[in-house]
Amino acid sequence: MTNIKLDHFITGADTDNIDSYLDEYRKAGFLVAEQTVRHHPGLRNGFVRFGPEYLEFVWVEEEEQFEQGADATFFPRVRELRAANRPFAFAVEAEDVRILREEWLERGYKLPPIISGKARGAAEDAPPVWSFQPIPSTVVEGAFCFALTYHTRQKDAPRKIQLAPNTTYAISGITFASDEPLGRATAWRDLLAPGKEIKGSDEDHIYEVSIPPHFAIWMKPEEYQEHYGLSYKASPHPFGELTVVHLLAHDLDKAEEMIGEMGRNVARLPDKYTVVDTLFVPPDERDGFTFAITEQPVEEWLRERVGVTGERLELE
Repeated sequence: MTNIKLDHFITGADTDNIDSYLDEYRKAGFLVAEQTVRHHPGLRNGFVRFGPEYLEFVWVEEEEQFEQGADATFFPRVRELRAANRPFAFAVEAEDVRILREEWLERGYKLPPIISGKARGAAEDAPPVWSFQPIPSTVVEGAFCFALTYHTRQKDAPRKIQLAPNTTYAISGITFASDEPLGRATAWRDLLAPGKEIKGSDEDHIYEVSIPPHFAIWMKPEEYQEHYGLSYKASPHPFGELTVVHLLAHDLDKAEEMIGEMGRNVARLPDKYTVVDTLFVPPDERDGFTFAITEQPVEEWLRERVGVTGERLELE
């Protein structure tokens, strides 16, 4: 079976300028990619990196191009996704998405064709940079998901891991809020991690699946509100159940200091269920990302991660 892992998580950015917006993340100590990437139709997207994974912020740079091409975009119902200001999609990485597609088809999933692409503005004869396998909502629900392969990555080259100035360095998992948490957990487990145990109980309606090296948790909206002390607003579209991105920091005090200095509300308290000291960062209303940050020495994480995945990762 092809190895896959959670790769990046996508939201819209409700801002007048993506560069100044990302600069706010930079000033809060996060590791912001220097380059943005232009996509059709009329998008210019920015990125915040956490080790091998990242967050992607979709921003409409050219309104006329967006309106003309919105109905043919990669994402379904993209106008609604843009207006909701909350995470709506994530990608899983496979070394060869064509092989993964064949495996999924053999398991009975019905999938649209693979799409290959490159950045808007690239030379016409330039080779594809990515290949995507969209996963329709008839397979899994609650977020738009796709598998991808990066054609520009050298298979055997080690990937460099950086500590951000606020010492965040990795994504450890994600949490969804759903009225059907067990059904969601089961469907996503069957697709992404067949055979893995679903941990949890019908008593608290919280279910966890390991998608190595990450975890994914599903809980009811009421549990989300009680667990995180945040109000829950139902999504206006069917792809809005991704609620929390779990991060790791080498020094939680440093993360709290730098994020707090930028005016983001932060709360430091033990996680209700794990009792682990956690820094909770409520969502910015312009992008909807909520963060739950815990501390782990980066060297320890690196040993564990390489042991689980066999990746070639090096700390810069």
